[in-house]
Amino acid sequence: MSTCDDKINVLSETLLYTRKNISFQTICDGYTELYPVIIDGRNETDETECQQWPCDNIYTHCDGFYNCWNGADELGCNSSPLLNCPLHNHICVSPITNQFMCLPITKANDGKIDCLGATDEQRLCRVKCSHPNLLDSTNFYCIYQNSGKCIDSKNLCNKENDCDNGDDEQFCRKESTAASGSLDWLLHNTFPTNVENFLRESSTSRPKPSTVRFTLNEKSHLIKNSRTYPTKTRSTFIPILIMPPQRQYRCFRGLDLNVWLNKKIGISSGTCLCPPSYYGDQCQYQNQRVSVTSAFRTLSDSWETPFVIIISLIDNSDERIIHSHEQFTYLFIRDCELKFNNYFIYSTRPKNQTKKYAIHIDIYEQISLSYRASFLFPITRPFLPVHHRTFIIDIPRSDNVQTCSSRYCVHGKCIKYSNNQQANSFCRCEPGWSGRLCTISHNCTCSSDSLCIGVSANKRSICVCRIHKFGTRCFITNSICQTNDSSTCNNHGQCISSDAYRTSQRPFTCICSKGFSGDQCEIEDNKIILSFNKDIKLSQSLFIHFIEVRNKDTPLRITTHQTIPFIQHDSLIIKWSRPFHIVFIELSKQNYYLTSVEKIYNQSSTITKLIQPSDRCYHISELFNETIFKFHLLRRIKYYHLPCQNSSFNLSCFYDDIHLCLCYDHLETRLTNCFQFNHSMTFDCSGENECINAGQCFQETVRCHKRSMCVCPLCFYGRYCQFTTSGFGLSLDSILGYHIRPHTTITHQSNIVKVSIALTVIFILAGFINGILAMITFNNKKICEVGCGLYLLGSSITTLLITILFGLKFWILILAQMAVISNELFLKIQCISLEFLLRICLNMDQWLNACVACERAITIIKGTRFVKRKSRQAAKLIIVTLLIFNITTLIYDPIYRQLLEEKNNDNDDEKRIWCIVDYSPSLQVFNSIMHIFQFFAPFMINLISAIILITKKSQQQSNVHTKRNFREILREQFRQHKHLLIAPVLLVILAIPRLIITFTSKCMQSSNESWLFLIGYFITFIPPMLTFVIFILPSKFYKKEFKTTITQYRTNVTKRLQRLV
Repeated sequence: MSTCDDKINVLSETLLYTRKNISFQTICDGYTELYPVIIDGRNETDETECQQWPCDNIYTHCDGFYNCWNGADELGCNSSPLLNCPLHNHICVSPITNQFMCLPITKANDGKIDCLGATDEQRLCRVKCSHPNLLDSTNFYCIYQNSGKCIDSKNLCNKENDCDNGDDEQFCRKESTAASGSLDWLLHNTFPTNVENFLRESSTSRPKPSTVRFTLNEKSHLIKNSRTYPTKTRSTFIPILIMPPQRQYRCFRGLDLNVWLNKKIGISSGTCLCPPSYYGDQCQYQNQRVSVTSAFRTLSDSWETPFVIIISLIDNSDERIIHSHEQFTYLFIRDCELKFNNYFIYSTRPKNQTKKYAIHIDIYEQISLSYRASFLFPITRPFLPVHHRTFIIDIPRSDNVQTCSSRYCVHGKCIKYSNNQQANSFCRCEPGWSGRLCTISHNCTCSSDSLCIGVSANKRSICVCRIHKFGTRCFITNSICQTNDSSTCNNHGQCISSDAYRTSQRPFTCICSKGFSGDQCEIEDNKIILSFNKDIKLSQSLFIHFIEVRNKDTPLRITTHQTIPFIQHDSLIIKWSRPFHIVFIELSKQNYYLTSVEKIYNQSSTITKLIQPSDRCYHISELFNETIFKFHLLRRIKYYHLPCQNSSFNLSCFYDDIHLCLCYDHLETRLTNCFQFNHSMTFDCSGENECINAGQCFQETVRCHKRSMCVCPLCFYGRYCQFTTSGFGLSLDSILGYHIRPHTTITHQSNIVKVSIALTVIFILAGFINGILAMITFNNKKICEVGCGLYLLGSSITTLLITILFGLKFWILILAQMAVISNELFLKIQCISLEFLLRICLNMDQWLNACVACERAITIIKGTRFVKRKSRQAAKLIIVTLLIFNITTLIYDPIYRQLLEEKNNDNDDEKRIWCIVDYSPSLQVFNSIMHIFQFFAPFMINLISAIILITKKSQQQSNVHTKRNFREILREQFRQHKHLLIAPVLLVILAIPRLIITFTSKCMQSSNESWLFLIGYFITFIPPMLTFVIFILPSKFYKKEFKTTITQYRTNVTKRLQRLV
């Protein structure tokens, strides 16, 4: 290696990288690129142990170099051969006839020289290392030299014998007999023969590229796109004025103007036009000023929202003077990489040292003029004549405006600053008012459709213009986006005119609707339709890796994340606007499937692919034995062609820790093609994590991403990981939500939705009938003489409430997800209240049933010592205590509930509004504990009470009938008191399925499991629906009272009807 590198004084950074890093593309290509590496005591390079590496492959075939010593990789590559030779023959010059001849490939590199210059024996002269700046021309071998000699091609045909036997001159054109200087003489001696040209070219090796890029195209090593995608840049035209040399330096930082005072008599005067940062008659003095460099970021809900940003230099006086301000528009998809440089001068010269100054930033949405946020950055070093501040502003959500009441704003509203909500706030004044407390009136001169937000130090109104309007008072219309022809945005794209205060290459920007891209939304996105073999186990989501092969750079990898909807768990549609050549999907961590390989990118194409098990990419540990697997990468990579050549594997791809490899057909064999791939690449959405429940935010690119996704932890799913699919926290929204199809009638909904509707109707009818009959029975003075009756009366009331609340919750969910209901205020009210009230009622019903069982057990234990009055008093106290306890332990739930709008990445018209709850980690633990307690405590009370009822009663009878068998007594007591046992035993039995589902199925991970969890959810509502069945029908006393009450109602109704008649 030093032989090559020593000839070059300085190695480039790229070459140093090549020397130290293993490249699949240059392994075993006949040229040494890598520095030697000591492995197991031996010096290894990229050209050692190459027995298993085919020298003729996608990177060496027809590349102009003999990478195979016998030249097999260059056979048939010359489109205009000098001699028509049979297949598998090289052209060379005969050392006997000095004419072209055909040499079979079997005679090349056989150790015997058959061609002049030994062009068939490349090992004799070629330098075995590569260097992009090294030209090796010493490749002509003197055949009859005793010691073997390679001479420079420059010495061929120089009329001197550099080889002992004149090999270098024997093929050269002989001296012409024509007269010197004649035309024949000139033609004979000026133009070399084909043989001379051939030997000179064969003896001069052009520099071998040390860096070879990944490619899919064999011959040209180029990947051509059907469309060129220019890089979007924003440039500013700055005119350059050339002034006479004698006047260039009179106005130091300004423009020298000649002002005609009287043109007729030729009187003029020179003056200097100074920029705002300088002043003086020659612009020789600097203004005190503040320089601001700012960049902005938005969350995904505002990537396509144009903003108006006003940056002002203010002081802390009562007038809150705006000394200077700058206004510009910001659109993330257009300006995501742009930095804004502005400077602000003080209204007085010099500035008032007794005042404190700050940079105040206001942000408005340009389309609606809705206020979004304000930021405050104090000037911390006021003594500096020029103060520089740099900001990165994160524009908050639209619902994040924090108001306050700590300040008395007369004609305005108190607003907290977004970057310091704890300490700082200000009065956002109404139009026509200004000052620290909005007490100073001024005449607003803005247009009627704009927003007047203040007044500057020179008494001019500061106006925020609507979209397509501009000017200091917003009276000028920008009509570029008002044309209806195809010169602006196609396919329903939204046209946004460029900022009038900044120059731009384009007068407008298009916000394309989903499914289209391009400067004018003229390009339809590629569509990839995936379906999966039934043997492939799918997870809740998958990664899609798009690889773009680039001519002079490493492959560009862009990754997106897609949730697999439960309603279409066996198929998926992906729309993609960027160029790509290879597509992989990753179903679970490092579980890859090859989806598509296209040598040429086809714009606006549709790819339909059924993912088969054979498309899976194997890890090398599955392909190689343990010995090869544990080899150093430099040794192991030289075996990578073997898996693809092994037909028993039927491979399409495989991977190791740093590569993804494809199998491809080359001539009559299958070979491997690998590129580097980071298997653990992650993004954090630039610190703007929108995901909840510990979801990881993921974006397709580091900069200017158009999509952000949430990679959810186990047991969570949804666009923002907003749903849990585990344990007691499982809600109807998370089980059924994604099964409901928006904008689709009930008759065309999925089967699980139809079954849920049918079950809900049955439950509602059963609940109302059960609740009404139970209320009729237990609203009875005789029954309510003891605590048990009060508990059952309370249970009847909660049954009716549960039925009403469950019905409302179910139908609101159905109608909201079908996009029938979209009123956010209504949805927010029901979100906060329904789930909270439903949980309270369910918990109360469980506790009241447990109290019934408990009191019955106490009655058996106390026997004749049982006092009805005390029981009734205790029941009233317990019911109130339970109600307070349940409300108190759930009061946090409505506080943390909120609406979340989820938009479909591939469809602008499809959006879902979810009711979610976002607990802190500590509160999540508390919530789980309370769920478990609220379930197990009543469950255990019912279970223990049932056992006490049977055993205690049996013991009492056993004490009386000492001669009888205890088992017989137990059986008899069960028959006699079955009405007391049915309720607690049945409640325990109904709770067991839910218990089993909760603890045996950790998460709902597929559409099939939705049915199981839906059953578990509906089981929760069965006990409240069975109050009449489990408490009244088995009891003779309650049944008698029920019949008596029904008779009374019937009599009363009959009497009233008779009166009406």
